[in-house]
Amino acid sequence: MLIPHSSLQIRFDNHIHEKLDRVKSTLSTSRDNTKESQILLWIWNCLDENSCFDFDQYVRDGVLFCRLMNYIKPNSIQGEIKTGGNIKQKRENIAKFIKAMQNYGVPKEYLFEPEDLLLLRNLPKVTRCIFKLGKLAEADGSFKGPYLGEEPYEAANKSGRRRGGLPVGDDIYIAHVKLDNVIKQLHTPPKKIIDFYRPLIF
Repeated sequence: MLIPHSSLQIRFDNHIHEKLDRVKSTLSTSRDNTKESQILLWIWNCLDENSCFDFDQYVRDGVLFCRLMNYIKPNSIQGEIKTGGNIKQKRENIAKFIKAMQNYGVPKEYLFEPEDLLLLRNLPKVTRCIFKLGKLAEADGSFKGPYLGEEPYEAANKSGRRRGGLPVGDDIYIAHVKLDNVIKQLHTPPKKIIDFYRPLIF
């Protein structure tokens, strides 16, 4: 039995669309280590906190982001920010952070779902949201910095491996990123950042 040409065309078109959807999905969830490192640097600059964990494990419970939000706008998240291993508490922390960002003015289209961070479902969406928050903070006259800086347009090295924690030299790819430019993006960097990276730049 011959299959009509129109049916073959429909099947072919559906196959192409499925392929494109898979490619789009892969692109949308590709992590950008350069952006993640810049956010870690901002957190360290603001809160003076760093960790031996990689970006995803460091921020996935929402605690650091809640503290960052309260640093940007005091009392944005009221009450105790609880740390702990249970998933319910982590989801609650992330939900509070998202709500606080929304109240601060981050547009709805930039916000992420708790599972995007908690389950590491879509970390690029999380980093995009944080950069939008950083942009709003920079425009906020009551916030005096430090600032996050501009969002990089593309990763310097998407396939490379990075060492967890901050600050360490290879967190931002030394061979591929001009660290003096990264430092300049932090409008009011502490002297310790300059001192730490100076041997790697000059």
